[in-house]
Amino acid sequence: MQLWHPLHLIPSGLTDWLVLGLLVALTLGLAPKTNHPSLTTKQAPRGILSFEFAGNEKTASAMIVSWQEKGAYDDALSSLYWDNFFLLAYSTAIALGCMMAADSLHAPGTLEYNLAILLAWAQWLAALLDLTENFALEKMLRGAVKSPWPQIAWWCAIPKFIIIVAGIGYVVIQSLSGSLLS
Repeated sequence: MQLWHPLHLIPSGLTDWLVLGLLVALTLGLAPKTNHPSLTTKQAPRGILSFEFAGNEKTASAMIVSWQEKGAYDDALSSLYWDNFFLLAYSTAIALGCMMAADSLHAPGTLEYNLAILLAWAQWLAALLDLTENFALEKMLRGAVKSPWPQIAWWCAIPKFIIIVAGIGYVVIQSLSGSLLS
């Protein structure tokens, strides 16, 4: 059985490379908007990323207070706004990369091919986790720094990053092994 993904509708060849290039450019263009430099404080050393992993009310509250004192509260909200576009770009770029690697290195219907397609689907799961995480972060920024919001953000961030790293890792490793074999 061969798995299918909606990105298979993009014609292979030059077209999928152009689409991938556009998605990567969009991802790189949006990335700086998702973590404004003003969000780096003692309480949030990695800015909004620290907030995603706060995990509890006390830590999340301390980060928000540090941003308010620094005048960066609006930057935190802006980062979440842009992240809602960023998650569409990065997840689709990684998914397309997974599919392109699978198409060029594995026979359709093989276990390796189907696992790569599942990993491509998983990138959109990562985007859904990111969107849920953003909802929880915004709830806290707007005043609801109480359970379950810090925990929801944390529990969404962990699998999101695992899926993203797995997808990027797959694309990089397959690309290197594909180019070394040819």
